[in-house]
Amino acid sequence: MNEVEEELMPADLEARIRFRKAVSLFATGIAVVTVEGEQVGSVHGMTVNSFTSISLDPPTVMISLKPGRTHSLISEHGRYGVSILHDEQETYSAQFSGRPSPELAPEFEVHAQVPVLRSSLAWFDCEVIERVEVHDHTLFIAKVVACDATDGSPLVFFASRYHKKKFWV
Repeated sequence: MNEVEEELMPADLEARIRFRKAVSLFATGIAVVTVEGEQVGSVHGMTVNSFTSISLDPPTVMISLKPGRTHSLISEHGRYGVSILHDEQETYSAQFSGRPSPELAPEFEVHAQVPVLRSSLAWFDCEVIERVEVHDHTLFIAKVVACDATDGSPLVFFASRYHKKKFWV
C-alpha cells in the first residue's frame, strides 16, 4: 500500500474529520503574518490562526507554518510581523489567505524591523530564536522586539466560521 492509499483509508479519513471538527471548536483570533518580500520594499503576508504567546518574561511568541513562500521568507530573514485583526477586517483575512481583492490596498508600517498592518487591533515585531520541525509544520518561536495594541474587538474564528462579537475592554 502506498502513502496516498494509506491517507485515504476510511478509518483514517473519519479520524481526521473528527479531529478537524473537534479542533475547530477552539475559538481563535485571526492574525496576518508579514515578512519582507523578495523585492526591496515589498511585503508578503499570510493569514494564520496559529499564533500563540509563549512567555511574558521575556516576551516570546510562536507561529506554526507549513512549507511555502512565507516559511521560506521567514527562514531567510529570521524575523516576522504579526497583526491581530479586529472585527471589521475579515477582508484582510481573505486577502492574505489567497483570495485577494483588487480594491483592497492594505497599508503597512514598520516599527522596529518588519512590516505590520497599519490598522490592526495589535501588532508584534518578532525575531526568530528557534525553529522546531513538527510533522509537516515548522514552529517559529520568536522574541518580541516591539508591540502595541489599540482598543477594539477581535475577529474570531470558531466552528470554521468568522464571528464578530463585541467584547468589552
